[in-house]
Amino acid sequence: MRLIEQAKIRQTMTHPVLHASQSLCVLAALLAPIQACAPVIDNRGYVFNDSQISSLKKGSTKRQVVQNNFGSPSTVTKLNGTAYYYVRSRFVTESYRAPEEVERKVLAIYFAANDTVKDYAIYGLEDGIIVPIVQRTTQTQGQELSVLGQIFGNLGRFGDNAPGSDF
Repeated sequence: MRLIEQAKIRQTMTHPVLHASQSLCVLAALLAPIQACAPVIDNRGYVFNDSQISSLKKGSTKRQVVQNNFGSPSTVTKLNGTAYYYVRSRFVTESYRAPEEVERKVLAIYFAANDTVKDYAIYGLEDGIIVPIVQRTTQTQGQELSVLGQIFGNLGRFGDNAPGSDF
């Protein structure tokens, strides 16, 4: 009789480690949906800091020194002299939405004819110009056929002197 009572007492008592692990599992299950809604931050491009920018001296810093300090530029242009562009963007993606650019920093370094820094500027997202894309289509002559029209339109067209028909 005593063994049965001891077994019942053991069944009603829970082990503290077991109880803690069950609590953690429940907590994790409750927090998982909240974590899924957290925004994903994506940094793209070249990350530069102010100390690097302060090392640029107009009229004395050479192009090779800029490349050694900053690395290869994101974009190079030859329009009105040579310029290097170092671009950094930060995108935020929230759940099912498309990524949205929330920050952009562009370092533009302009060079003179003697390959020294002529000027430099820092542009942000607010300095950009949105260019709308116009999608135009050219109308063609004739009519568009449906799938059935294409299938049944060619029935009986054998030997009508079309190119490639030798029947």
